[in-house]
Amino acid sequence: MGLTLIFLVPAVLVFVFYLPSDFKELLVLRSDSLNVLTFFTSHFVHEDFANHLLPNMLVYLATALLLYGFLSMLNERRLFYRLFAFNCLAMPFILSLIWIAVCKLWSWNTRSLGFSGIASAFLGALVFAYALFLHKTLKVDTFYAYMSSILLPALIFVLTYFTPTTIIATTTILLIATFIPLGYKTIKSVDPQAKNQFKERSKNPTTIIIVDLLPYFLYLIILIFSLSLFPAQIVQGNTTVNIFIHYTGFVLGIGTAQLIWRIHHKA
Repeated sequence: MGLTLIFLVPAVLVFVFYLPSDFKELLVLRSDSLNVLTFFTSHFVHEDFANHLLPNMLVYLATALLLYGFLSMLNERRLFYRLFAFNCLAMPFILSLIWIAVCKLWSWNTRSLGFSGIASAFLGALVFAYALFLHKTLKVDTFYAYMSSILLPALIFVLTYFTPTTIIATTTILLIATFIPLGYKTIKSVDPQAKNQFKERSKNPTTIIIVDLLPYFLYLIILIFSLSLFPAQIVQGNTTVNIFIHYTGFVLGIGTAQLIWRIHHKA
């Protein structure tokens, strides 16, 4: 059932993509003409296949499949279904409300569409799941893991888009000065006894070799997927990448996954 749900989303996205253009325009969120229905539908609309729909589907599939794999390995498959439902049904409204608030604050008149914010939320959920995996296997401190994971994309964001100024340089230094200690504490929080027990339980020689690298993979995952969160070219074809929603979706993906996990285990 999990794999069926995962692959159902690209099918819906492709179906919506091939709807008549005039009808799709009715599904797009506009900051100057609010329609509650478009708070949801706009996240499933794309105007360009190669530069917009295809990258979003690939990022979504990669993160959703990895999320499903990690949570299945942790016997948390029911948690996956809850996260999937929340990200696909509730997250669109949350992200749209945040974007409308930003547009009103800055008096912007914009059109908003695309699945990238939801894909970013799945990436956040994946980071949560991997940190949970590290905690259960190596006793890694999840607070340091989550905080450093939130800061790393922010650092990549600043380094990717902003020209050198005093403010940007100061911001970059502050991000680095905060990320490095948090990342260091994440890696140092590995319990040696738990690590040795994990090695003893493993039958795979490769797993035994890479166990020391598992905490570092958390940041490698974020670094790789940040190439899609923050592409070098903001304008791609007819599409302008909404990097604010990308980062917001990522952070909310971590936070809501943590909240749903807590509720899930209290139920």
